[in-house]
Amino acid sequence: MNKADDLPAKRQYMNLLFDFYGSLLTKKQAECFTLRYVDDYSLAEIAQELGISPQAVVDFLKRGITSLEQYETHLNLVRKHHKRQALSDCIIVNLNHVKQSMLQASVADIYNSFENIKNLVADINQVEY
Repeated sequence: MNKADDLPAKRQYMNLLFDFYGSLLTKKQAECFTLRYVDDYSLAEIAQELGISPQAVVDFLKRGITSLEQYETHLNLVRKHHKRQALSDCIIVNLNHVKQSMLQASVADIYNSFENIKNLVADINQVEY
């Protein structure tokens, strides 16, 4: 593995892929992945823990990551998750705006916020599974 694998964004993305598709990996791939990306073990520590060579760890990780990325390419569950999350965040912003508008008694603002929320909920329902 190289230093790019230790970047927080990469690690977070890998863990998200694993959350969605980890059960589809082989047992060894999942063990290596968990020890590397969740428990932050070094390659040598993983090899020692599992009683395999460091090269075998690298191979299991590479194959596991390739599988996770292929699943995402075909199923797009992580992309859809991010889209739903962004839409949900927009709904929360609009609900907070409604709350503020109610305190200021602006009926037009409240109506517009409800329309925005209705459209966002419709957008969430349109995200394919």
